[in-house]
Amino acid sequence: CVDLTIKNAGLDCDIFVVDDGSEEPFEDERVFVLRLQKNSGFTNAVNQGILACGDRYNYIHLLNNDAEPEPDFIKNLFQIMEDNPVIGIASSSRTIVMKENGKRFIENFGVDLISGYQMCTEVDIPDEIVYVEWVPLCSALLRMEMIRYIGLLDRRMRNHCSDNDYCIRANMNGWNVALVPRSKVFHHQQVTTGANRNDPRKDQDILLEKISGKKYSEFMKRLPLDSGTGTYGKLQFMIYQKPNGKGF
Repeated sequence: CVDLTIKNAGLDCDIFVVDDGSEEPFEDERVFVLRLQKNSGFTNAVNQGILACGDRYNYIHLLNNDAEPEPDFIKNLFQIMEDNPVIGIASSSRTIVMKENGKRFIENFGVDLISGYQMCTEVDIPDEIVYVEWVPLCSALLRMEMIRYIGLLDRRMRNHCSDNDYCIRANMNGWNVALVPRSKVFHHQQVTTGANRNDPRKDQDILLEKISGKKYSEFMKRLPLDSGTGTYGKLQFMIYQKPNGKGF
């Protein structure tokens, strides 16, 4: 992964490797290594890497260790974001091989939130930029200005759904999320999660709770919506009548 990043980035970049508690500490004189003593999962590793970069950079590219980047994969993302200042996240397309049948597909962007299904094609999408709701962050360029604005990934979700959630937050705060098909990586599917036997259900429950407003409902039971009228957690609406007497 490091070798191909150096070879195929397409521009000069500093490389930070977050060693997430590996049994043998990672060493490579070409890169900066941040060693975490205990494996803490994808989300925390990403957050710690972002924090280690500090304010030195305008962009941070996230790359999973089970990805093999193709030529100019960062350069293609960088050029798009330089030309489009409202894009906060730009993602590569990801070629995968299905373990069940050996078929090759290209993962493009997410089509649901909880299960994480991707819109897959057998050939490249021809458009240069595709604006989407969310993308996996296994090869994605993030704008530092956006990170300062919306913060880090939600660390409660250890390995799954935190990238879905992060893209939603970006979109809701005025930053576009884009797929850049000409930036490509080959992604070895589920290498990390499969090796660690991670169960996604806890992370999925946290995301579901966030988007369903369960926590907001709990706050509304305690805090007044209108202290002047003493309204707690419940709004009443008037039902107006149409001329024919039917409510709407």
